Amino acid sequence: MSGGVDSAVATALACGAGRDSVGVTMRLWSPGDGELSEKVRQCCGPTAYEDARRAAAAIGIPHFVVNFERAFERAVVDYFCAEYLAGRTPNPCVACNNLVKFGALLDFARVLGADTIVTGHYARIVRDNDGTHLLRAVDRSKDQSYMLAGLEPEQLGALVLPLGELSKDRTRDVARERGLDVADKPDSMDLCFVDGDYRGFIARRFPESAEAGPLFTVDGERVGTHDGLLNYTVGQRKGLSVANGAGGPWYVVSTDRASNTVTVGRRADLARTTIDCTNVNVVRPEHFVGDVARGRAVCRYRSAPIEATARLTAKGGLRVSLAQPVPMASPGQLLVLYDEADVEVVASGVIGA
Repeated sequence: MSGGVDSAVATALACGAGRDSVGVTMRLWSPGDGELSEKVRQCCGPTAYEDARRAAAAIGIPHFVVNFERAFERAVVDYFCAEYLAGRTPNPCVACNNLVKFGALLDFARVLGADTIVTGHYARIVRDNDGTHLLRAVDRSKDQSYMLAGLEPEQLGALVLPLGELSKDRTRDVARERGLDVADKPDSMDLCFVDGDYRGFIARRFPESAEAGPLFTVDGERVGTHDGLLNYTVGQRKGLSVANGAGGPWYVVSTDRASNTVTVGRRADLARTTIDCTNVNVVRPEHFVGDVARGRAVCRYRSAPIEATARLTAKGGLRVSLAQPVPMASPGQLLVLYDEADVEVVASGVIGA
C-alpha cells in the first residue's frame, strides 16, 4: 500500500473477495534530497504512510510500515547512478519491481506466511493449465504490463492485480464508494527518490562525472568539448556545443566513461532495425519455436508497438529484428515483446548499445 488510490482500491477489492490480508507500506527512501514539502506528495513522504494507514483502517485490516531502504538503495539508487554514468538510460521503476517490490517484499511476505501480493498495477494476470500469463490492462491508456515484464514466472504467479479490468476513473469511483479518502489523490511521480534534478543527485555522489572531455562525431572528428558525461544520454539533442560551424541538428549517439568522451551524429545514426538485449526474461517460452518468436516489440514505456521477430541467442541474449526502423532505442531501457495480438507479454530484455 503506497498511500495512493490504486493500491488502496486494489486492497479493498482483494479483501472484498474474501482474502485474509494485511497492509504493508514499504519505506524505501527517507526524504532528504530536496525540501520536505516537495517530498510529501510522493510515495516516500510521511503523508503517504498516513494515507496508507487510514486506507487500511477504512478497509478493516492491520497495517505496517516496513523499512526496505537498504535494499532499495542497492537495487535501485545505485543502479540508477551507475547506468547514467555508463551513458545508458535506466528504468528505475522496472528495477524496483523486479528486485524490491516483488523481490525483497515477496520474500518478506512469504516469511509472514502470505502466499500472494496484491498491488495496484494496471495489468492482468491469468492462470490456467499452461501457467501464469501477464496481459495488458483493459484500459490501454493506463496499461502497466511493460513495468512488470521483467518479473519471472514465479514472481508473476504470486501477484494479484485487481485493477486490470478497470479504468482509472472507475478506480476513483470505487474509492469513493468504499469511503477511501484518497479517491482524488494525484498519481505519484516516477522518480520517488529525486526531486527533479537527477543530474545534481548523481553529481553529489560522483563528482568526477562533471569533468569536461572531448566531443567526437561518429567519423572520429573532434568537434568540441562536453561539460561532463552526466549531462548526456543517447538520443539527446539539447545542450550540444558542436564547434567548427558544423550544421545541426546533432544527437548523442554514445558516451564512453573510460575515455570520458561523447560521440554525436545525425538522427539517422540513431535509427535501428535490429536490437540486441541482455538480462533476458522469457515469460512464455512456448512462443519460441526453434528459439524464434514473432510479436510486437515495445522499446520504451508507452511507445508504439512494432512488428518484430525475436531470436534467443546462444549466449543467453535476445536479438530483435523490427519490421520498421525505430527512431531511437535507448541503451538501458527495457524492450518488451508482446504476442502478435499485442496483448500478452512473451519476453523482455534490456536494450544494449
